Amino acid sequence: MLHERRQYQRLTPSTPQLVLLDESKYSLLFDVGEGGLAIEGFAAQKPRDEFSIEFDLPEGNGCIQAKAQVVWTSDSGYRTGFRFLDLGDAHRQQLRAWITDAQATRMSIVEGRLDQPTFGVSGGIADLSATEAGESRRIEVGTGLFTVPQQPARAVDEDEHESRAGLYRAGLVLAVVMCSLAFFIGYYWHAAHSRTRALPRAASLPARAAANAAPSAPPTPIPQPPPPLAGPGVSEPGFVLQVAAMASESNADALAADLHKKNFPAFVFKRDPTRLYRVVVGPFPTRDAAAKSEGELKAENFKPLLKPWSPE
Repeated sequence: MLHERRQYQRLTPSTPQLVLLDESKYSLLFDVGEGGLAIEGFAAQKPRDEFSIEFDLPEGNGCIQAKAQVVWTSDSGYRTGFRFLDLGDAHRQQLRAWITDAQATRMSIVEGRLDQPTFGVSGGIADLSATEAGESRRIEVGTGLFTVPQQPARAVDEDEHESRAGLYRAGLVLAVVMCSLAFFIGYYWHAAHSRTRALPRAASLPARAAANAAPSAPPTPIPQPPPPLAGPGVSEPGFVLQVAAMASESNADALAADLHKKNFPAFVFKRDPTRLYRVVVGPFPTRDAAAKSEGELKAENFKPLLKPWSPE
């Protein structure tokens, strides 16, 4: 079992939240803090595994994305703790603001519940006293006074054991149902997010109006490279600088056209049985004559290969 070492307080969401791991696995968020989070329904294969994590904060408070590392797992392997390795400042501020608001809301709820006739302010130490009837007792601890009914202890019998076993089985069934529900919800949630990310950004209204008002320009013709073996001096032996070897003839022709724009005598040919279309520059009568073009191609981020050329 891995041991947990927390530096920040964790907060449990009031509603179930899905966690996406490596854009392929889903789990349920158990608690989260500025230092990390814990999830349920996911068992790490080995300690110190790193994952990319994404989850939405409750009530539309933003989406948190971070790089996290496994730091502990429960004995059953059902719950796993992560430590944030790479959490952006914007996501950290979102998370901190949500934790602060959630804690303030919960404290106000707790204070509202304690403000009842059975609660009074007291500054004394713990004081325990039973009433004469023995039916209730008064507990005064720190700052509060509570009246708690005194109930007699009851023995644990076979019925209670059976009840506990039934609750345990019901808990297992509920865990299986929750994992299945998390999988289906996560699948559709990921599909919806993928469609949202794939949509292009809409243009602004002024840009749309300008595009509608502007006359449509005729399409710019794409220059076509010369046909294979049609360059100057191709029928003479020498040397060529091979720039690329492609399986697609259209891609090879497009690259040759781009090289022609940059004043390189490029052409495409195919001879070997590998069905590759080779884009070359030349031919040049000697190796020294090809050296200048070789330097210019390297300046254009190409890696030319000097090869002998024969017109056959």
